[in-house]
Formats: sequence, C-alpha cells, structure tokens
Amino acid sequence: MTWLRRDPLSWIALVLAGAASLGTTGAARANTYQVSQSSWGNSAVVNSFAWALAQANANPGLDTIDIAAGLAIDVDGATPQISDWLTTISDNLAIQGHGATLVGNPSFISSGGTIYDKFNVDVYKGPPLGTDLLTQQAFSFAKVTGGIDVSIDQLGIDGLNGYLQLGNGATATLTGATARNTVSYGSPGRSVFEALDNSVLNLTNVVLDRINPELDSIGAAWSGAIAGSNATLNMVGSTINRAASAAGAVNWSGGVANVVSSIITQSGGLSIADDTKAGVMNLVNSLVNVYSVQNSDIQRLQAFLGGELNITASSILQDAIDNTDHSSTYCINNPYDCAGKPLTAFNDGKITLKQSLVPLLNTDLIPTGVDSYSEAALGFASGGDIVALDSVWIQPTPNQSAASLKTLLGNPNLLTAGLPLVLNDFGGGVTAYLPLPKGAYPNPTGPLIDQIADADGANQLLSPIDGSVISVDVLGNPRTRQGLRNIGALQFAPVPGPLPLAGAAAALGWSRRLRRRLGHR
Repeated sequence: MTWLRRDPLSWIALVLAGAASLGTTGAARANTYQVSQSSWGNSAVVNSFAWALAQANANPGLDTIDIAAGLAIDVDGATPQISDWLTTISDNLAIQGHGATLVGNPSFISSGGTIYDKFNVDVYKGPPLGTDLLTQQAFSFAKVTGGIDVSIDQLGIDGLNGYLQLGNGATATLTGATARNTVSYGSPGRSVFEALDNSVLNLTNVVLDRINPELDSIGAAWSGAIAGSNATLNMVGSTINRAASAAGAVNWSGGVANVVSSIITQSGGLSIADDTKAGVMNLVNSLVNVYSVQNSDIQRLQAFLGGELNITASSILQDAIDNTDHSSTYCINNPYDCAGKPLTAFNDGKITLKQSLVPLLNTDLIPTGVDSYSEAALGFASGGDIVALDSVWIQPTPNQSAASLKTLLGNPNLLTAGLPLVLNDFGGGVTAYLPLPKGAYPNPTGPLIDQIADADGANQLLSPIDGSVISVDVLGNPRTRQGLRNIGALQFAPVPGPLPLAGAAAALGWSRRLRRRLGHR
C-alpha cells in the first residue's frame, strides 16, 4: 500500500474509475427527451417523436418524452414499425404532450374518381375487394408491450386509425387526450383504445370525436370505439361523440369497465359479456344518447353471455327514427335487428337500473310488435334479465304499456308517468328537446326532481373505481340540492319556456323531425 502514499493522484483516479464502473453496471438514469420536429421522423432524426421513442425504449427505466406545446406532428410520411402501427412502447414511459397532435390525412380515389379523406369519408374498397386507389394509408399510434406502464398527458391524434393497444398486463393512463377523425383507409378497422388480457386502461378527460364516421360495418371497427377483453377500464369525465363503429362506443368482454361522469352522444351503444373472466360494466352519473348515422344493430345497451350492466344515476336516450328503419314483417323475422333498443339482455345477460331514466323519442315510428326493452332469447340460447331498483323512470311505448314494463323490470313502483325532461318552445308550434346534452335537463316540475333522499348521507353517489363521492353531475353542476338528488345524470333544472299543450302531447318528436320542420319554416 506504499504506492498510495507515494502517488495520491493515482489513488484518486482509481476511485473515480471505480465509481464510473459502478454507474455503468447499475440502473440507467431516467432521461427526458425533447420533441420539436413537426414530422414523425425516424430513430436518426434528433428531436423527432420517432427518435424520442427509440431513445426511451433503449434506456431502461421510466423516461419522459416532452413535446413542444401545441406541436402538430405530420405522420403521413412515416414508416410504421409493425403493420400500420407507428411504434411499440417497450419500456415504462411518461409522455408530456402539452396539447400536441399526431396528424394524418389518409385518402383514396374511388373507382369513380372521387377523392375521399378524413373529412369526406367513405368505405375504402381496394384490391382484392375493389379497385379504389389508396393515396395515403391510415396509421395507428402505438402498441404497448405487456407489463409496461405508460402515462400520456394532452396528446391527441387526428386522422389516424387507432391510438393505443395494451398488451397483457400493461397499464396506460391518459389525461386530456383526444382522438378525432379516425378512419381505417388501407388498414383493418380497429378500436381507438384496445385493452388486452389483464391490462388496465385509465382515461380521464378524454375526448373521442368522429370515430369511423359514416362508415358501414365493412370499414368500421367491429369492436367498438373503446374495447377490451378480460381487462379493466376506468373512464372518467370523458366524451365519445359521433362514434359510428359497428359495435358502438364501448365494447367490453370479460373484466370490469367503469364509465363514470361521461357523455356518449350520437354514437353506438355499450356492450358487456363474460369471457374467460366475468364481465361487469358500471355506468354511473353518465349520459348516453344511443344514436348513429350508421344504423347498426348494436345501437343499444346490451348485456349477454352472462355479462352484467349496472346503470346508476344515468340518463339513457334513444331516438327511434334513427334506429328502427325496418318493416314490421322484417322485425318479426329478425327480432334482434329491431327489438331491445335501447336495452337488451339476452343469453344470461343482466341489466340493473338504479336512480336512472330512459326516455325514447319518436316512439310512434317503432314497428308493431317490437319491444324497446327486451330480455327475450331473440333467437339465441336463452333470455336475460332487466331489473329496476329504486327511483327508475322508464318510458312506455306503443308496444309496452306501463303495466307490462313494471312486470318486465320486476318493480311495481317503477316510474312511468309525467314529462321527465325540459321542453323548449321554438315558436311556430314547434316544441321539442334542445340538442344534447342540455336536452337532457330534468323538467323542474317533472317526475325526476329530488327523488333521492339523504343524498349527502346514506344515499351518497359513489364512484365504482375508488369509492370516492361523486359531488357534481355530468355537466359539472352540484350533484345534490338540500340533501336531495335527481333521477338521472343531470341535477340542474332550468326554467322551461312556454309549453303549449299540443307540444307536450308531441314532446318526444325530436331529432330529424324537428330539423325537417325547422328547415321547412
């Protein structure tokens, strides 16, 4: 050890070298990668999104990708990693989007020479099914490797096909994300978000708008705008608007799907079934308007194959003019295509309603013999069950009287009378509901007001996700008033305009009928 005394500089160098060696063999440091390029780029283009993702995947541990605020990232020139997926996320990652958007404009030229893109949408039929010419394919953002945790804040997609697919056991937490104008040109139709076995998808303040718009079942996703199998969904304060996917807005098979304080409008319905795990969907404090320009059979809320759909403090609306376009003869021969809109339980499925309402619009257009609430076999192996607990308002239809609904839903105290929602006088003899969501305001003198007693005590409205108290309605108004709560998803009740008696009798004439009458005027 005498050499240490003779050469202290050598000793210091040795210590520093040892420390450096320990640093390289231990865990890598978490890094932050900046994205400022306006094109997708690749792993060699510094500060591009593709480069940042490649760097983060290669550096073990939780890294952060920080994107310049409001950056529009063009993906049309990208080279996807897997099929049409732009990237794979294979290591824990946090993405700070700061309002950035991945932008694509998939397009094709039809056999007739018409150019279709994400705004002028049609079904793409390229080879071998047709002769359409693809000029720009659609991409999807990212697959998440199983077991990986990803958080994404304020990052949107516009003109892509899908956002995320979660592998087995992955967790993705998205806040403030958006997905707009999704189409599947040149790619298989898919869900915007798809959660596979044992994964967890957390969505807070997420907006999905124009998901596979105006496409029939050939080009649209078969599994819903949001889909999962044997996984968990926690969706809070989010919106799905104009989702015309063939299987509706949210389709869950096995596992648990919680949809809380969210609004689903002009979209397909909700679907829950058992899989290798029991399937349970909890719809709480939410508004669902089952409607779509695509008149798919799935435009309903359904529980089947043993799935359980629990609807609590929610408002379910449906317009028959947009969802029943078949003749009575067709409906008799094909009951599933017509019956059970908006509520269908079959093949051992169960729907349970509590403190919720279901008003229907244009019920005079429902074909003879078609039931809007169905727990029949519908040609399948067995029927299901629809149950109404306390404080449920359901609208009778020409084919289902108040008495028959009380029997069907197993509740002699089922509420069926009165005018539940606010009407607006448009003048000229036109009285109807306002556009949603304001059109779902409860009538201040109607049967929904202050029906839930002790709403701040024993009857508190709780989130199925974490048991926390839900203190505001779906539009942000205080959820209770003097300890009382309304039936449905909205608490605030504005004073309605003058209500002609003729308008009250025809109160459910909304949607296209109203638009046509206003147009004629």
